Amino acid sequence: MSGELQDTLKKRLDENYAAFIDSLQGKTVSELIAMAPEITTAQQLHEELLGACDEEDVEFLLRFDNPLEVVRGYWESEITGYDHSGEMGHMLWRIREDNQDEFERQDEKSFGIDEITLDPVMDFSGKEVVAYIEIGFDVGRRFQVYPNLDDSCGLYVKYDPVSQALRAELCIEDGYDGGKRWETVSLLPSAQKMIIDLMEEACQKDMGRSLRDTWTDHHPAINRENQHQKKNGRCQHER
Repeated sequence: MSGELQDTLKKRLDENYAAFIDSLQGKTVSELIAMAPEITTAQQLHEELLGACDEEDVEFLLRFDNPLEVVRGYWESEITGYDHSGEMGHMLWRIREDNQDEFERQDEKSFGIDEITLDPVMDFSGKEVVAYIEIGFDVGRRFQVYPNLDDSCGLYVKYDPVSQALRAELCIEDGYDGGKRWETVSLLPSAQKMIIDLMEEACQKDMGRSLRDTWTDHHPAINRENQHQKKNGRCQHER
């Protein structure tokens, strides 16, 4: 490509862009906002148009006194009427890739003991000990559950003293009609241990007994059944 022609086109584009910027002087804020697509297009073309031209393109554009304005009109209609879903899909994929590590670190972050309050009154009536926990953290960030602004949330945990398994459900109460919905959530091992320790501490303080012993007191039949199964297992092994 002729360097002289390229330099001429660059100078003309510079002049066109400077004239376009001058035309914006005196515009109100609302007018500038409405012209944002035009301004963005003019800036993009001023920076990138020359690099996209071959020698014939340069010669052709130099026939116009204002090549920037000519191309801008066509480019705006081109990008306005074009389906950008493919490019946007690729862009969103890049955003996910660039931010995935950060989101995963947030997802894996446990909550602190200062962000929860265990209700010491627990329910021992079932095969699992049920406890209610007031929470002071963002459930959207920790559990990817997004209640409405007026809703209230509480965490219910169910602990099986036999298997020592803990599972959790988030109770979301509608701030308008009081309706409740439940969301099963996953807790990190560190969070599970912290909650079980709090339950154990509450039992020792209020009952003077361990969590397992307190549960056993409420379910002597279940405890005898478990002991019977263990005894039968030992007998069969001995045979």
